[in-house]
Amino acid sequence: MQKQFIFLILVSIIVAIFALTNAEVMTVRLFFWTYQLSGSLVILISVALGALLVLVFGLYKSVKTQFTLRNLNNEVVSVKASNESLNSRNKTLEQEIERLKAEVNTLQNTVVQKPVVEKTEN
Repeated sequence: MQKQFIFLILVSIIVAIFALTNAEVMTVRLFFWTYQLSGSLVILISVALGALLVLVFGLYKSVKTQFTLRNLNNEVVSVKASNESLNSRNKTLEQEIERLKAEVNTLQNTVVQKPVVEKTEN
């Protein structure tokens, strides 16, 4: 941040020196109007308008980025909630599987313990 500020000051000084060295009067035409202005004023106005445009586009990009970030954060919260729900459901199903395995083992043990009676035909 400090480097950017120093760079901005240096560029401003260079623009000011350039504007002051080109101070002769010039004709400026803008659509239907014609003005007689000093060159330094034209340069300073042009730089100021350029800076204003950069600021406006920078703010637009910043707002758009914040909006996107907010949407992504909301999506992350939603996905985390869904993940927690699925993990809970997974644990419930794992417990059900273990209960069913125990029941199957119990049933297998009771079947093995009962003698098998074969029918004989007379």
